[in-house]
Amino acid sequence: MEETKNTGQTRHDLYPVLSTGLLLIGDVHGKVNDYWKIVSQTKMSSIQVGDFGFKKQHEWHLKNIDFTQHQINFGNHDDYSFLHEPHSLSNYSIGNEHMTVRGADSIDKACRTENVDWWKNEELDYQEMQRAIDHYIHNKPKLMITHDCPQIVRQHLFGITEKSMTSNGLQAMFENHQPDLWVFGHHHKSKDVVINGTRFICLAELETMVV
Repeated sequence: MEETKNTGQTRHDLYPVLSTGLLLIGDVHGKVNDYWKIVSQTKMSSIQVGDFGFKKQHEWHLKNIDFTQHQINFGNHDDYSFLHEPHSLSNYSIGNEHMTVRGADSIDKACRTENVDWWKNEELDYQEMQRAIDHYIHNKPKLMITHDCPQIVRQHLFGITEKSMTSNGLQAMFENHQPDLWVFGHHHKSKDVVINGTRFICLAELETMVV
């Protein structure tokens, strides 16, 4: 494993490694004014990597944002009653060079209220994950955009040994195919590491990068 140093710089426009012309945005956590400043200043399409917000924030997005250009890959702190609304990338999505997969396990679920700030389906179930894995293996994307990351990355970057449906599923994907770049959020820290030939970038809250 080779780890690259994090410079602490904002990653906006620093990594044009693919030809997608796509803006990626870290966790928003309900800070829609800051999110608005980002998307209103770009002419590119964007994907927000998850933890956008709850009912109020998703209603705001649908009302105020062009969801054909600015979409959300749901995390564990999103209102799942909006999962199939047009701004959502659903369980997973496949683009020309990229693929998205939603979800993560909430370690703080015991402190949250179901269907208010926590949802049972925050992670893909076994069958949903298997379908996502099958699509991943078939399409072999150059870029992966997820909320959490494969288990090997969780352990290497954050010392997390506990496994989840999401981290196990993403690990199975990574073992079958190593994309050029894998971008995720969830862990609220800016990280940059190369593992087995794939560059993994964790975006901190509202951190941005262009691919």
